[in-house]
Amino acid sequence: MVKTGGKVMGNLGTQVAALLGRRIVSGELEPGATLPTEAELCDRYGVSRTTIRDALKRLHGKGLIVGTARAGTRVLPTSRWSQFDADLLTWRLEAGLDTALIQELHEIRQCFEPEACRVAARHASPEDHARIRAAFDEMAACRETSSLVMEADLEFHMAIVDATHNRFFITLGQAVKTALRVSFGLLRDRPGLPDNELAMHGDIADCIVEGRGDDAARTMRDLISLARRNIDARIGAPTPSRPA
Repeated sequence: MVKTGGKVMGNLGTQVAALLGRRIVSGELEPGATLPTEAELCDRYGVSRTTIRDALKRLHGKGLIVGTARAGTRVLPTSRWSQFDADLLTWRLEAGLDTALIQELHEIRQCFEPEACRVAARHASPEDHARIRAAFDEMAACRETSSLVMEADLEFHMAIVDATHNRFFITLGQAVKTALRVSFGLLRDRPGLPDNELAMHGDIADCIVEGRGDDAARTMRDLISLARRNIDARIGAPTPSRPA
């Protein structure tokens, strides 16, 4: 049984990976730090070596650690982490609201989604149009229920990405999906989707269906900027600056 007061889900390997992952992303285990030995980790968490090895394999797959027979297992620099990994993003937010992370998520959305709209307007099929419209209709139908509208909103954005029919956009879109889920989740406590945001989604859908890519991109840019302002207002955080 894993020795922890926190609530973790999944099998033992997943649980131990989450416990160690949280220690890493919170800075308790800094980049360059050497993890305890397998025997020490077994004793700390009350699990077998097989479980510890499974946990370490998971963290290695997320780019958090690297291990060698001579140097042991050490924490990698943050530049090596799989930044779009859903678990990693969750752990970072659990460690404390990271305004720099939110800014970076905003920047990747601004770079990616408007161009996806522009490409989708050129290449979307009638089936893609129907999917985008259906997602928008679902958003309108469940707009008063935050959890439901969040899933419909996510489907709307992913339908646009898939409508590009560009394999690179689609692959990157699966990564950006995690960023979207985090961004939407920060606003999950709102009572519903405001009229202006719903209208902007409808305008984007219309522009894509009508082949007006530049207009779709412009409205998507405005929508992302509005989302960022809403998040800042929600958490009361200024936009951070990064060193040049």
